[in-house]
Amino acid sequence: MATYVALVNELLRRINETTLDVAGDGFADARNLQAIAKDAINSSTREILQVSQEWPFTLTTYTQTLSAGTGTYAWQSDTSKVDWDTFYLKKLTSVDNEPKLLPVIKYEDYLKYYRPQEDNSGASGRTVPTTVYQTQERKFGVTPVPDAAYEIEYRYWSFPSDLTEFDSTSIIPDRFKHILIDGAMMYMMRFRSNEQSAALHQQKFDDGIDTMRRLLLDEPRYVSSKVIARKAFNRFDIDGR
Repeated sequence: MATYVALVNELLRRINETTLDVAGDGFADARNLQAIAKDAINSSTREILQVSQEWPFTLTTYTQTLSAGTGTYAWQSDTSKVDWDTFYLKKLTSVDNEPKLLPVIKYEDYLKYYRPQEDNSGASGRTVPTTVYQTQERKFGVTPVPDAAYEIEYRYWSFPSDLTEFDSTSIIPDRFKHILIDGAMMYMMRFRSNEQSAALHQQKFDDGIDTMRRLLLDEPRYVSSKVIARKAFNRFDIDGR
């Protein structure tokens, strides 16, 4: 992936302006057009990330260590969207539990079917979690309430922070770097009040994002059949003739 300073310099070269030191000298104190170029790179990145929550390059695998007696856990600060189909209970050697994929239920179902059992059983009902439930906050819950430090692995799509340091690495893959630069050019031309050029780069930027969606999001990976297989009966199975 390209570094922040490399992206800024490519943008500056596009508009025939002085580039910044690739070793980072003076990068943090950049002013005028060079500072605008830094902002434009981040603005273009944010716009790409806001088009979809499910870009594959933002997918992150995280392991949450549970605490005995605690049923709910907060998401990571950079969480944009959670893949609810990926909650997996790992094997804990000290307990020798069975690793398995955990089903997910709605919060209303948790309140209706599981919460009363937890309240009635109290601490004596703590055991290996079998179900994950969605909360109405930026958290998820497990039930039954755990009795040990089990580990649950899940995947989520992140929304990274802006680039800040000269050597910070862009999350946008290099194969789509030109699209990021087109977006940054759109912002630069607007800063220069060149609306005609800004409109041209915006069209290129929008077309590039559509290409990214087609290549990374819209292509089906597989097709599965939901047809229920049934035994085939012939005439002799039915009437014995």
